[in-house]
Amino acid sequence: MLNKTIVVLGPTGVGKSSFIRNAVPEGISTDVQVGHHLHSETSQVQSIHLPTQNGLGINLVDTPGFDDSRQGVTDADILAMIAMFLTTQHREGTFHLSGFIYLHRISDTRVGGTSKRNIRIFQKLCGQDSLKNVVIVTTMWDKVTQEEGLRREQELMFSDNLFKPILDGGAILMRHDGTQQSAHDVIKHLFKLESTVPQIVRELVIEKRNLLDTEAGMELQKEVRDVLQKHQRDLQRLEDEIREAIQQRDKRTEIEAVLDRRRVEGDIAKLHGELRKLGNSSDAMDNR
Repeated sequence: MLNKTIVVLGPTGVGKSSFIRNAVPEGISTDVQVGHHLHSETSQVQSIHLPTQNGLGINLVDTPGFDDSRQGVTDADILAMIAMFLTTQHREGTFHLSGFIYLHRISDTRVGGTSKRNIRIFQKLCGQDSLKNVVIVTTMWDKVTQEEGLRREQELMFSDNLFKPILDGGAILMRHDGTQQSAHDVIKHLFKLESTVPQIVRELVIEKRNLLDTEAGMELQKEVRDVLQKHQRDLQRLEDEIREAIQQRDKRTEIEAVLDRRRVEGDIAKLHGELRKLGNSSDAMDNR
């Protein structure tokens, strides 16, 4: 049987697992977990097989979010996990990737820095040639009025730092209203497309780059280092506050600044750990 694959991505809590459950016809069992809070229910890449007519089948692939909420899991882990899945499937020679679904909550009142970073990494992972095989799917329409939803949808479509570059590259925007029909409409659109090879697979398999040197890997490194520099500036400011508080014998301000310094130092340690993990993941993939 010829199987076509569709990979579902998006931040934690956006409804990836729920979308897949909606897409699965009745009578087909699945172990995909559905979360009811903004915590990751997907700890690994999970593939669900859906049979169709004419000897064809669909593999719907659920992935962890780049902002996974589980302790110790970093964006480097998630990127390596997705890259490993895509490259392994490609090397096996039976991989026909119809495309990617990227889910986004229409209920978000603003798109923060983490979400924008996720969008940039996703764009780099796909590459320009595969954007025509992308559907941006908005979820949580029951959480907004039609007027609010339409306004946010327009912002997503026409903002250069959101989905406009991806849509300009050939992707389309669709809505998922929580029904089986809307999920099936997205699947049908991708299923009819010619298969594609995403940029990260071409870089890792054909160009023999390591994960650190892929466009997605470099984007993630840049994002982590930018945040790291900000925290280091915050740390210097707190050191100055502590010295001044000691000179002024302001014990309360000193204690508050020390606690803030401890928190920032923890964040810096996590970011350094993420950079190390990205390097280790790259080495592990090279040794396969």
